[in-house]
Amino acid sequence: MSKILDGKVIKMERKEKFREAFAELGFVSTLAIIQIGNREDSNSYIASKKKFGTEIGVKVEHIIFPENVHENEIIAKITELNDDKNVNGIIVQLPMPVSIDKDKVIDSINPKKDVDGLTSTSLKYLYEGKEGGFVPATTLGILNLLDYYKIPLEGKKVTIVGRSSLVGKPTMLALLNEDATVTICHSKTLNLKEHTQNADILIVAIGRAKFINHEFVSSGQIVIDVGTNMVDGKIVGDVDFDEVFDIVEAITPVPGGVGQMTVLSLFENVLKSCKK
Repeated sequence: MSKILDGKVIKMERKEKFREAFAELGFVSTLAIIQIGNREDSNSYIASKKKFGTEIGVKVEHIIFPENVHENEIIAKITELNDDKNVNGIIVQLPMPVSIDKDKVIDSINPKKDVDGLTSTSLKYLYEGKEGGFVPATTLGILNLLDYYKIPLEGKKVTIVGRSSLVGKPTMLALLNEDATVTICHSKTLNLKEHTQNADILIVAIGRAKFINHEFVSSGQIVIDVGTNMVDGKIVGDVDFDEVFDIVEAITPVPGGVGQMTVLSLFENVLKSCKK
């Protein structure tokens, strides 16, 4: 039987430490979340961030724009937040409408307040393996999860399924910086099962419900499921949890795994920003 890598347990365990750390700052820190449109999944993610922020004493300012907003209006608001000394972190909830230049909007965030780690400045630090920027929250969450459960990365074969700029690519860079040997797969990869079966650690972030079944895994693997998909009113991952559970050594649940760690790691970046 597999071990469950429970992100919710870690989040609850560290909540009090975060509350104490933010209290010691001597001021109330503020995270600004910009949302464009009214996607149900975005609403859910933001609600969890606001809830955790309240629990640890961080003010979360939620700014909502209509879906047809012009990007210049968003950038003007970000500029205002950049100049506000009371705001310690700024994120733009993704995805955003395709009509908006995502990179232009993200790069308007002051890198010192880029707690989602998505500006080109933060990604350059990650690419070069240097301190100074912020690691994207989901990637940092994966690293923190593996560290908590004492799963080593040095010399390990890691296969990532999914090459998105939000998860796949930054996670690849972060793992290379930890001396793992990384293979990144995608929709055009040939012999995908061969790549996934040969991994010591398998990370899946493709947005396809229960795509990874027993045929893609092998015994002794660590499986990190980043996917969140709605099926028949339930949230499920990209991995068929029930099919692989008795095969692999350890696996993250969905919900309750990487999503919890992403929220925790976002506020770790906020704390880092405050201390800077």
